[in-house]
Amino acid sequence: MPQRTYTLDQAAALLNQGRNTLARRLRQAGVLGTDNLPAGRYRGNTRLMVVATGTYWHPICGWTHYGRTEFTDSGLDHVADTLGLELAHLPPSTARQASPQPQHARN
Repeated sequence: MPQRTYTLDQAAALLNQGRNTLARRLRQAGVLGTDNLPAGRYRGNTRLMVVATGTYWHPICGWTHYGRTEFTDSGLDHVADTLGLELAHLPPSTARQASPQPQHARN
């Protein structure tokens, strides 16, 4: 069973922070790089966070690749401890519907 992950928006809501505020604090703590992808020792640590990759159609550039940081349950706990934040109770695990999911990169 794949592990449950949370986007930066979802993580910010669970940590009672705004998305931009959380991203800025994570960059200052060295968890994320300037591109909001894992930095340093967090890169490749799939126990804490994964990078979802995909493509989208840009009207000028054509097909463009993107990466999005997603936090695991352990990653949310680590972020809350690192930043000294209270973590709201995680939502109960629910069965995911069969829908296309982005592929997770290892690095």
